[in-house]
Amino acid sequence: MSDEQKNGLFSQELLDKFRYFLHDHSSERMCRNLRKVFFDYMRQQHAGLDVHFDTILDDVEALMDFLDICSDETKDWKNKLQNTS
Repeated sequence: MSDEQKNGLFSQELLDKFRYFLHDHSSERMCRNLRKVFFDYMRQQHAGLDVHFDTILDDVEALMDFLDICSDETKDWKNKLQNTS
């Protein structure tokens, strides 16, 4: 059990959902697709962008960085899951 779980920062339900989500959805593919959608949108909306666009950029960049880390951390999950079955 991790320190976060001991401290109650994350519920077991959230941890389970997160685990299943990453197992069922390729974070590498999601990140790639989000980048495509985001930059396609940017090309179409380059004029008249929201006043808070800087925060939107920061949030999207943080999400993409998070998905990159998820992808790196979960690359061998299928092998690990097959070996534990």
